[in-house]
Amino acid sequence: MTTGCDDLLMNLAPKNYGSCSIQNCNLKQNQYRQFTSLAYNKALKKGTYKMYPYLRVGQQLCYSHYLRIVEPNRNQSQKISESKNYTFVEQVTMLTKVFKLTKALIPNRRSEHNKIEAQKTIVTLCYIMAGLRNKFVNDLKMEIGLYLSASGATCVAINTMNSIGISACYMTINNFKQKLAKEHPLKIREFFKEQKNYLYIYNLDDYHNIHEKRRPDTVTLSTAIHMATCICKQVSACAPIPIVFNNISIHNPMNIDASNICFRLINKYHGIFDISYTNRKKQWVLSEQSNIENFDQIELLTIHCYDDAISERKEERSMKGVRLIGLQEKNLHSMNDYISALQMILDIDADVGHLYNRTAPLVADWPGQLFIRKAITHLYKENSHYSIPNGINSFIPILGPLHVSLNSREHVILIYHPFFEKLFHFVFGQRKILAKKPKPWRINLLLDLAYNVWNKIRNIILTKFGINKDIEYRMMIDLLDNIIPATLDIYATLFRSGSFEEYIETIFRIWTFALRWKRKNYNKAPLAFLSDIFYWQDTNHPFAEAIKLFLVNFNDYYVENMHSKIRARTSPKNNVDNIIKEAFVIDTHNYCELKNIFERTKNYPYKLSSLNFLTEKTALFLLNYFQEVFKNCGKSQLHKKRKKIECKLITLGETVDSRCLPTGYSTSVPPSPDKCDICHKNLDNGEVLICGHGYHFECYQKNEYGCRHCEEYYKRGIYSNVKSFLDRLEKGPNVLTSEEMDEYKNSVNDEVIENKEINSNQEINTNFVMALNNVNTW
Repeated sequence: MTTGCDDLLMNLAPKNYGSCSIQNCNLKQNQYRQFTSLAYNKALKKGTYKMYPYLRVGQQLCYSHYLRIVEPNRNQSQKISESKNYTFVEQVTMLTKVFKLTKALIPNRRSEHNKIEAQKTIVTLCYIMAGLRNKFVNDLKMEIGLYLSASGATCVAINTMNSIGISACYMTINNFKQKLAKEHPLKIREFFKEQKNYLYIYNLDDYHNIHEKRRPDTVTLSTAIHMATCICKQVSACAPIPIVFNNISIHNPMNIDASNICFRLINKYHGIFDISYTNRKKQWVLSEQSNIENFDQIELLTIHCYDDAISERKEERSMKGVRLIGLQEKNLHSMNDYISALQMILDIDADVGHLYNRTAPLVADWPGQLFIRKAITHLYKENSHYSIPNGINSFIPILGPLHVSLNSREHVILIYHPFFEKLFHFVFGQRKILAKKPKPWRINLLLDLAYNVWNKIRNIILTKFGINKDIEYRMMIDLLDNIIPATLDIYATLFRSGSFEEYIETIFRIWTFALRWKRKNYNKAPLAFLSDIFYWQDTNHPFAEAIKLFLVNFNDYYVENMHSKIRARTSPKNNVDNIIKEAFVIDTHNYCELKNIFERTKNYPYKLSSLNFLTEKTALFLLNYFQEVFKNCGKSQLHKKRKKIECKLITLGETVDSRCLPTGYSTSVPPSPDKCDICHKNLDNGEVLICGHGYHFECYQKNEYGCRHCEEYYKRGIYSNVKSFLDRLEKGPNVLTSEEMDEYKNSVNDEVIENKEINSNQEINTNFVMALNNVNTW
């Protein structure tokens, strides 16, 4: 007699014991299934039954064969759905097709631009509707919340948007930022651990918040937040460069070798700086060995505008391969400040070891050049009273091309301000004011207009004046044919083209400008850079080949772009912690699809038609100016004042010093009027060099085709400035001096490009054509 419990156990016992009805089945199975009528219909529908036509309903199948025959596609639909991750744009297309909202909501009469904008709105609605069912289905609300937070929206405002169903709540956003900030040190270490076998180029620069209060209060003069920002750029095509290669260190034992720079000046660049940059550039093009690229005019005009919302610069401003190392609240005004900031990199190296016997090139501005070199100098100096970490040995300070370009352009306007003020008033109106230190976009516009016009009238003017040593004429030729094109090309064209030899030569040329302009910082920093380049080439150190092949990566643009992004996503309410969190969000969400799709891009305000009109007005001004210079030839005279050479320029109506004049007027032998500067006979045949010295062809040949007066001036400048720099590194103060601070105040900030209305006038074109045709009648 069985009990109720026994009946229950019998009912729970498995009914299918096997064996498998498939012929020759050798699979060892513990589970079996019955081939039911439902299973039979499934097998017929899926086409698997024809492989086993002998099966009958009621027979037993092992579990593996049951799945093959009855459920062949089990779990496959899930795999298919997970196999592809659709991009935002692809999801846009699918959603608009599914809901068929585009045709229903967007009239056909709308313009293509408005149709695209409306489609974006429809897609946003689709995402919001999808979020009603499952708030985790997409990240749209989180992205909107982060964008609102970065724009300075308050907690109440963000939570209100959350209640409407548009944004994540404030607490979710804040927790997300805190999580990113907490995880960033670990993630950056994981990154270097996994990607340690590549060359990394570092940027270290001073970030300051542009939203500070300018008006002092009873406590402080300013609320500006200064932070040290450190980022790195991976060069994926280059392996790490060792510090010591074939028993040769990357650090020059001479530190800065003046004799080697002079050797290159005499043997490699002999006579090069006697000709203008424009003529030198023509030689590069004719040699067919140069790889100088041509860039769009608008792109060149926006070269020092770091806003990635500018449509003309959107592609170049991508930050692919760039990682944020960290931020510290710190002024970078002393060696200790830089050592403390570099500790962010050294701490990672202590955990990962990615810098062991490897170089870490660091592209920096003047304070970075000064204090990193000072730290390396004292690291190798015996009995130094400074305590320098051994890890500093890995860092190699590299001259920042962006800052070279920006500083040289600004100084051109500063030195030749009376001329550019006249040009500015003629082109834009007498009531307009040209600041002593204009914004970079205005500097770029003035220099670009002047040089483009000069290229159009150059041959006519040179032919008209012939062999002429008039001081004001030579100053204008030096400015338009030499200084302006060199400063325009150094970064925008030569560096970005990767034209290494041309770039190095032009750095040397710009140093010659800084020498006569008596720049306190940039008459030294380029010499240290050139000394390093020549040392690496002489010793065949692999870093020489690396910087030549991957020149475009040795850029200080990345840190300026990062600063621009941080400023755009912070507000006056942000404290240091909030700024750091926002920086980590930017680093993690480097490519923000929400921002890139929905943000309205800004265009450069001057269209090509407006630029052409401005060019014609500039051309009319220059032709009129050169006409007056031609009439006043020989009237401008030199005179000495307190042992300094000055010159009263008749046409310009200003007294200028030797900084405005060609290099020859800064030498111990200034150019003599209308005479050869060797034999002192009348210069009836021969050539006037860009430096202002003139020679008969045979005299210039006796000088081995080089201006000895200027060469000696350059050599003295090299030795004196190298000595001054070495003294500063070894014995100078540990902080920036007041003089260095005054010259360093050229900081790179974001700026708003003003939209000026240009009223084209056919009369300007007519006057320009007439003035051009009348040149021969001067």
